[in-house]
Amino acid sequence: MVDRKSQTRLLVVTIIILGIVSYMIYNSSTSSYAYFKKVGEVTADSSLIGKSIRVGGKIVKNSIVQTGRRYTFKISEQGKQLTVVYSGQLPSTFGDEVYAIAEGKLVSPGMLEAKSVITRCPSKYESKKAEVK
Repeated sequence: MVDRKSQTRLLVVTIIILGIVSYMIYNSSTSSYAYFKKVGEVTADSSLIGKSIRVGGKIVKNSIVQTGRRYTFKISEQGKQLTVVYSGQLPSTFGDEVYAIAEGKLVSPGMLEAKSVITRCPSKYESKKAEVK
């Protein structure tokens, strides 16, 4: 039979473990992790306003406007567009019709204030399959 002291230890350890697990679940749900979304998902879901998100799409041709260190551009995917506002260093591959991924806070269904912008490597850098003769 288990004595009273062992039962108390088991109860304390169980409470500590449950506390740690609860903290980890809470922390992961409220942290700044941004899940990748498509432009259409972001523009259609008003519950994302004020949340940190990551969204990708092709930069709309002639949409890039620079004012000092602030850039405004549009990304598009499947006919939907999202305006991105970003202040910072842009990747060297950034430009019209390049696929970009912006991470930041959605301030309205059509506008994202980005804290980071990355681009996918152009297809000319991707390895080509060897032709079999």
